[in-house]
Amino acid sequence: MKGEPSCPRCGSRVRAPGDPSAPLPLLPAELAGLVPDTIPDDLADLPVDLLPVRTSGSGVELWNCELHGSVYPVQPILAPSPAVLASVTSRSQVPLWLPWPLPHHWSFSGVAYAGDHHTGARATVMAASGPSPFGGEGDMLLIAEEMGIGLGARFAGLAGPDPGPIFEYTAAHAKVYASGRPTPMWSVPDTGDRAVFVGEARGMWLWVVLWPALAGTLLYEDLVLTDLRDAGSEIAQLPVGSLSSRFFA
Repeated sequence: MKGEPSCPRCGSRVRAPGDPSAPLPLLPAELAGLVPDTIPDDLADLPVDLLPVRTSGSGVELWNCELHGSVYPVQPILAPSPAVLASVTSRSQVPLWLPWPLPHHWSFSGVAYAGDHHTGARATVMAASGPSPFGGEGDMLLIAEEMGIGLGARFAGLAGPDPGPIFEYTAAHAKVYASGRPTPMWSVPDTGDRAVFVGEARGMWLWVVLWPALAGTLLYEDLVLTDLRDAGSEIAQLPVGSLSSRFFA
């Protein structure tokens, strides 16, 4: 992730809506039957995800990645502070999950989101850092996102944009409590130096990515997650650390 808007799936630079150098978006195969061969009189008849620029009705701004077409851009990383976090939570359309209380000696270490400045976040990344259960430093990223955005898969090291059919192969490996609800979580195999768990909460993907891989044992302790949009003034009580380097991995 960089100091400029980037693609949620690959991290590459994206072009702003209306940029004349941006190519026209590719039509996904599954939507081919929905789009007429000729341009309709009313462009509002087209699905908004096929439009490369913001429409006056929806207010949505889709940026363009050369590899992945129209995307919600990941905005520049925000250093951890209660004021920054309160600003993001006030405009987010998806949860901002964080263990509450945080594990012992852990702290909030940054936030990022994918979306535009008009409609708010469509995917969020919350970072926490602290001592790993087996020694050394540990890092945790919690990603909430609408399906198809691909930000969680990117941090998991997957081709993306979604976790694939792992839910069909086995029962859940762990459980968290997301806003008080038991939420099954599946361990994603073959993720190298990190542990990756994925589930669904509030109708969105919930990803938990931990470094080193052994830090994944935290997920077997019935972790309690809070959506910080519901935290109100308690956000000011979060212990704040330095910005996590995992945003830039």
